Amino acid sequence: MQRFKRLLLMPLTWLAAIVFLIEEAIWDWTAALMARLGAIRFIHAVEARIAALPSRWALFAFLLPSVTLIPAKLIGLHAIAAGHWLIGSGVFLLAKLLGMALFSRIFNLTRPALMQLAWFARLYAAVMHYRNRIHAYLDSWPAYQRIKLRSVALKTSFKAAFQRKA
Repeated sequence: MQRFKRLLLMPLTWLAAIVFLIEEAIWDWTAALMARLGAIRFIHAVEARIAALPSRWALFAFLLPSVTLIPAKLIGLHAIAAGHWLIGSGVFLLAKLLGMALFSRIFNLTRPALMQLAWFARLYAAVMHYRNRIHAYLDSWPAYQRIKLRSVALKTSFKAAFQRKA
């Protein structure tokens, strides 16, 4: 029975590993991009107002990007279903990237206010606990460690190539 369970969980574990690697890469890239945009005076002023929001308004600001981008994601999925898979995939991925960029930046701005909401702090602690457990499990895999090292090397080589051209 244990062997059967392991065979069933193996593909899910690899899927989780792939999702974690991709999400981390996107999160880091979008966070860096949004931080650069924060240097623009107008955007900096907006971010300062968002960071100063009280808890309940901070929650609204935190959820707003996700809610506003749902229609774009649905349009992308509809286009895929209608046979326009390239356009639909592009719209969906663009909405996903934009949503993740806004989500990460606004979360970083509103985290202190959100943590004042007891239910949010408990939810955040639970999510981080399970995320850290999954990371610890994946990090114990030699194959996952090799993939992580290769992805860091690839990222470094892309940065170096991009900086040479700039």
